[in-house]
Amino acid sequence: MATQIVQPEFGRRLRRLRIERGMSQRDLAVGVVNQSYISLLEKGSRVPTLEVVSHLSEVLGVPVDELAGVETGFAAPAATAPGVTGTGLARELIVSSAVDQGDLSRAEQVLTDALQEARHDGQPAAMLSHGLALERILEQRNDRAGRYELLTELVTVAERAGVPEALVRTRIALAAAARDVGRLTEAFTHIEQAQAEIADTAFVGGSEHVRLHAVHISILSDAGGGAEITRIVDRMVAMAAEVKSLTISGRAHWVASIAMARIGEVERSLEHLRSAREMLAHPTTSLRDWARFSVAAVSALMDADADLSEITSRMEAARAAMAAAETAATPSAAASLEVRYAVAVGEPERALEIAATVDETGLSGIEQVRFVLAVGRAQRRCGLPEEAAASLRRAAQLAEAAAAYRRASQIWREVTEIA
Repeated sequence: MATQIVQPEFGRRLRRLRIERGMSQRDLAVGVVNQSYISLLEKGSRVPTLEVVSHLSEVLGVPVDELAGVETGFAAPAATAPGVTGTGLARELIVSSAVDQGDLSRAEQVLTDALQEARHDGQPAAMLSHGLALERILEQRNDRAGRYELLTELVTVAERAGVPEALVRTRIALAAAARDVGRLTEAFTHIEQAQAEIADTAFVGGSEHVRLHAVHISILSDAGGGAEITRIVDRMVAMAAEVKSLTISGRAHWVASIAMARIGEVERSLEHLRSAREMLAHPTTSLRDWARFSVAAVSALMDADADLSEITSRMEAARAAMAAAETAATPSAAASLEVRYAVAVGEPERALEIAATVDETGLSGIEQVRFVLAVGRAQRRCGLPEEAAASLRRAAQLAEAAAAYRRASQIWREVTEIA
C-alpha cells in the first residue's frame, strides 16, 4: 500500500526547512519538478508522490521519513554492490566515473549487482532507481533486448509502488524499448497509457512530457506515418521551447526532422534539421548524441528521397561522428546505413557487397525493414528481378510483423511493379 503524505503539515514542514537553509523554491525544483509545483506543495494544495519527497529530501539534506512526517520505507538501501565499498554515494560515483571513461561494462555490472540486491531485499524504490539507471546504460550499449526485458520488469514494479512519476517515466522508456525490438503494437499501448497518466504527475509541460511526445512520434513514424504526426510534432516543438533548454529543443527538432522526412515533408524536415543542428552544436552535447543525431539525419533524408547533395553532405558528417563515438551505432547498423547510401547514390553493386557483411540480428525491427528493402532495390537495379522480388516480399513481411502496415503496403506496391 502506498504511504499517504498528509497535507498541509507536509507543506509547512517543507517551507520551514527550505527557509532554514536559505533556499528558493527554484533551488528545490532543480529540473525534477517546476517552481510552481513547489509553491503548491508548500501551500498544501498538492499531495506529493514518494519519488518527489525523496528528491526534496536529498536536496534539503534530511531523511525522507523526517520530511514526509511518516515512515515511508522509501530510503535508499545502505548495502553496496559486490566489489564496491562505501555508501550508495560511492556506488553512484563509481558508475558516473565508469560512464565518463567509456567503461559501460563496469557501470552495467555495478548497477546490475545493485538491482539484484534491491530485488532480493524487496525494495521497489531501490529497484526503480537502480533499474532506470541501468536501462540508460543498456541503451548506450545498444542492448535492445536486454533493455526491453529490464523495463518490462520495472513497469510492473512501478505499478505496485504507487509512484505516478516513476510509472510514467518507466512506461515511456518501455514504449521506446518495445519500438526498438519491433513490437510497435505494444509500444503504442505503453505510450497511450503514459499519455493518460502523465496529467497526474509533476512532469506536465516539462522535459519528460516532451520526451513522451518524441517517443510517440517515433513510433508513428516507424509504423509508416500518419496525418496526426504533424499535429504532435508542432505540439512537441512548442512545449520544448517553453522548457527553455537548447538541448531539449534541439532533440525535439531532431525528432521532428526525422518524422517530417518519413512522411515526405522534405522542406519542413530540412528546417527542423537546421534548427536541431544549431541547438545541438555546443559543448554540452556528447559525441555519442551528436553521432546519433547525424546518423538519424542522413537516414531521414534517404527515407524522404531528398536531394543527393544534401544526403551526401549529411552522410560524410555521420561517418565522422560515428568514428569519434564508437558506441553511437552497432557495426550492423552502420553497415546498413552504408548499404542504403550506396543505393541512393546509384552504386547497387557496392550496396550488395556491403550487405553480404551485415548481421541482421544486430538491427532493430524497422532498421531491418529498411536494410532488406535497400537490398531488394539494389538487386533490382543489378538486373536480378527474382532475388529483388524475394527481398522486397521479405521486407514487406517484416514491416507487417512489426505492425508497420502503411510501410508494408508501400513495399508491396514495389513487389507488384517487378511482377
